[in-house]
Amino acid sequence: MFLQFLRGEVSNVIAGVSQQQQITSQVLDQIKSFVPKVQSSWIGGDADEFAADVARKIIPAMTELIAAIGGVNLNLNSATGIVDQADSKSQGLANQLGDLFGQI
Repeated sequence: MFLQFLRGEVSNVIAGVSQQQQITSQVLDQIKSFVPKVQSSWIGGDADEFAADVARKIIPAMTELIAAIGGVNLNLNSATGIVDQADSKSQGLANQLGDLFGQI
């Protein structure tokens, strides 16, 4: 396996990206929990508009960010699979070449 030496680094990146996705999800949960707290102490149309803005702008943007972070890991896992296939194929070809030279 020619490219296996990168496996550890890629795994570390995947773990880091997963951690960032979890942190972002926790931030979104906190934002969602703040809205009722703010509304309970802030009465009036502005409070309602604040809640609507959070629901209309912040929550969809954060959800999109969480999905994008998840997409990074999907792509890293896909790339890792492609590299594994390429390693396997190149190792097979190298073995065939070695066998061919061994017959000479």
